[in-house]
Amino acid sequence: MRIITQYTKEAGVRNLEREIASICRKVARKIAEDEKGPFHVNNLNLHKYLKAPKYLPEEELEVNQIGVATGLAWTSVGGEILHVETTTMKGKGNLTLTGHLGDVMKESAQAALSYARSKSKEIELDPDFYEKLDVHIHVPAGAIPKDGPSAGVTMGTSLISALTRIPVRKDLAMTGEITLRGRILPIGGLKEKTLAALRANIKNIIIPDMNRKDLEDIPPYLRRKINFFFVKNMDEILKIALVPEKAQPSPELGREEPGEKKGRSESLPLSLPV
Repeated sequence: MRIITQYTKEAGVRNLEREIASICRKVARKIAEDEKGPFHVNNLNLHKYLKAPKYLPEEELEVNQIGVATGLAWTSVGGEILHVETTTMKGKGNLTLTGHLGDVMKESAQAALSYARSKSKEIELDPDFYEKLDVHIHVPAGAIPKDGPSAGVTMGTSLISALTRIPVRKDLAMTGEITLRGRILPIGGLKEKTLAALRANIKNIIIPDMNRKDLEDIPPYLRRKINFFFVKNMDEILKIALVPEKAQPSPELGREEPGEKKGRSESLPLSLPV
């Protein structure tokens, strides 16, 4: 299993066959050199035959974190998990996106930000927070190209967590496209994304309500291992994903106190840097 997860990444088994053949050749060489057997290959000595692992295993986050949400992505070689990170700083209203993101994914981040601005009253933020902060959203690993709309809900959750200083559940992954009004649209590759979550030991997944029909593509024995949350809008996701008892208000975020009124200054909309 370790050969599959850390030394190959493909839809088929061709590279797996090559890695196993490489092990067999090295064992055959030892036999030809009259080394005494038997020869055992296991997790402890696998690196002696195949060198260092080529791919790091997918893992669940260790603790609930502010501004970090776990998303699910589809690739040509199967599902992957993505840890979307958001941080805020005093600034003039710039949005920075890093992580080798495609145009569609950048648009998803803009939609998530616009949704957060429209909901500033509900999440108890200063309505002018976007004029006083710079927002940076990063999706590791930076060397791997990423695109598609299904990370929209993950970006939105990560962003609102960073703004409200409320951590996101570490045992939860999510996927879905977000609209400006907070509606959650369906996604593809649900089976592959579910398998990616299971590999990372994540047993709770938020998916669009419109994807209920796609559960038929997932074998029953896998469905029984997962707790699916079906959602129609972003408000439902925030109720599931955020951990309010650990909220950590931060004055520099412009969090509005009850009864406090703030004058509006000239609008400086957040936008992608040129």
